[in-house]
Amino acid sequence: MEVSVKAAICDDERHIHGTVQKLMDNYAKQQGISYKMHHIYSAQELLSFEEEIDFLLLDIDMPKMDGIEAARILNARGINYKIVMLTSKAERFKEAFKIGAFRFVTKPILAEEFFEAVDEVRERMTGMAKIQAYRDGVLYEVVQRDILYLMADGNAVRIFTKHEEYRSEKPLKEWAKELDERVFFMCHRSYIINLGKIAEIEKDLAILTSGEKVPIARRKRTDLQQSFMIFDTKRR
Repeated sequence: MEVSVKAAICDDERHIHGTVQKLMDNYAKQQGISYKMHHIYSAQELLSFEEEIDFLLLDIDMPKMDGIEAARILNARGINYKIVMLTSKAERFKEAFKIGAFRFVTKPILAEEFFEAVDEVRERMTGMAKIQAYRDGVLYEVVQRDILYLMADGNAVRIFTKHEEYRSEKPLKEWAKELDERVFFMCHRSYIINLGKIAEIEKDLAILTSGEKVPIARRKRTDLQQSFMIFDTKRR
């Protein structure tokens, strides 16, 4: 079965890892999904973590460096995980809000609260459908949310992800109809952009998290800003 949810837990207490693993096992069985859980045991280890995940369960209180400080460093690096904070100290919620915590789960962890947090993460996991495109003459399946942008190239379309480039003979306008409209925006007659990969919008350019720049048609700029704001508020 294809992995439906990719998650990680960063907590220095090993029994918490065991509790979360059991809860995820139960959740996956109830929902009929599969999942992968990465186990991280310190903030320092988290800062070296490079796997792509849907959400991070992050303990606030850890020795040497706590979860709040680790999250600040990740944010400064442009790494914006959906963070579900684990804590027994309600007084630290305000600090967690400042680093963009997505949800809170209090310790000791209750199944109902944990399941609600995972439900909300899954509701925000837009762009999970796959498309088909060619690379070096071989047909591949690509998860939509992994796409940075699409660019018209004559009668063909080039599809860019972080590490690969694919090609399709389907016109860009057809791609605009097929892709998840909550995630993708046709910002120029030759470009479709992934809203989730935008780091900044300038006058006539969208700066991507990869550092690449995609042109914005003048008449599309306002609509792009509005769509990006909606995505950033509701789906990131």
